[in-house]
Amino acid sequence: MIAIAGDIGTHGATEIFEILTTFKCPIVYVHGNWDRMPEDAKFGARAHLVHLQVVKFAGLAFAGYSFRGPPPQRLGHGSAEYAEQCRSLLRAAIRKSGVDLQRCVLMTHDRARHLDRDFPNLLLHIYGHVHTFEVLRRGATTYVNASALDRILPVARAHDRKRLRHVNAGNYAVIEVGRGGKVSVECRLLRRNYQEWGVVGPLTSNGPLGKDLIPEDAVFADPLDVPTQEVRRRGH
Repeated sequence: MIAIAGDIGTHGATEIFEILTTFKCPIVYVHGNWDRMPEDAKFGARAHLVHLQVVKFAGLAFAGYSFRGPPPQRLGHGSAEYAEQCRSLLRAAIRKSGVDLQRCVLMTHDRARHLDRDFPNLLLHIYGHVHTFEVLRRGATTYVNASALDRILPVARAHDRKRLRHVNAGNYAVIEVGRGGKVSVECRLLRRNYQEWGVVGPLTSNGPLGKDLIPEDAVFADPLDVPTQEVRRRGH
């Protein structure tokens, strides 16, 4: 399965899902704070939005909620209140489905805390939002910040070191769940074969907006109409 913990990208979502469906496997996802897709957006029969619902595949159940996503009813305005109300609705949906939490994967955009309180013995929590990769274990639950697909590295050609460009040095995660419920996680970097470009500085943290990407990466950039000044203030 492919699991996406949000920040798919508004303008490129359709193309991204078209590429992902070529893997011929189910896709489960939630919306992130940079996603502005319509509530009724569909991305093919294999793609399943798990916002406040439970879907089951291959002996596992997937459930979650989007970052201030489209709830079935008006929920609280504050982030904490919204998350609490989503968790309450999700607990009810999981109970109704009869799912064993030891075989359940919770997906959110930002990391959910104190899961042992609301989802005791939860198998796995997949999240994103903070652009990094990490694996944590709290009690019976494995927490995985699955990817940072927009970690940007400044690069230059050997004969033109003063003209900076940028490449995407992101990663994804491969998560395996054994028959006994043992979870293993591997971080895999995106493959790169841009041998004419050399790294000339540290990673930047605010994504590709406002960056001069090399041509191989520029074709995948999401050209959001956000002023550079606002990007610097808010981050990505």
